[in-house]
Amino acid sequence: MAEDFNCPNCGGSLSRKMRHSKMVACPYCESTVLLEDDVVKLAGKGGVMSEEPSLFELGRAVEYQGNSFMPIGQARFSYANGWWDEFWALDGKGDGVWISVDEGDIAIQRRDPDAEMINEANLKLGARVSFDGELFRVTEVDSATCEALRGEFPEELSLGDTYRYYNLSGPRGRVVSLEYDEDGMSASEGEWIDPYEVRQQAIEAGS
Repeated sequence: MAEDFNCPNCGGSLSRKMRHSKMVACPYCESTVLLEDDVVKLAGKGGVMSEEPSLFELGRAVEYQGNSFMPIGQARFSYANGWWDEFWALDGKGDGVWISVDEGDIAIQRRDPDAEMINEANLKLGARVSFDGELFRVTEVDSATCEALRGEFPEELSLGDTYRYYNLSGPRGRVVSLEYDEDGMSASEGEWIDPYEVRQQAIEAGS
């Protein structure tokens, strides 16, 4: 159920669709707003996001192999080869997933808070590492910078922040993404999906 509040910068009416969302980007003044318990405070700017054709749109559900996903947040990151979008979406049970869209490559992943720490020094391109009892190959090593934000997110994201990341490819199309910063490692695990099997639904957020 949506929770309404006002942007502390411009006074615009905002709402969050997920009770546990920690941040909302104001569409009126491009501010980012942190939500901590009953406290609403400014965090920074959301940046300007150019419109690009995509299978995924905020507030419009998609279906993949019988599962529904509603994007409610969009973050754009730049890296050496260009940029990609990360959509924060709710599945049919109301649980959150990350959907990565980089041109024709799409992955659906969930955070793994129990992932065992992997020594970053071992994550060389082409190296094999163990994750969740299976062997994965390191297929991408890069850093990315947050360029723009829309909608709401389960965690604080800041315009201009740079993240070191590693993508690992495993059996059965599994993909693991690892991010490292001063707080340690965060891991997301999921699978590559076929974009031709993604179908947009005529369902609007909040309907």
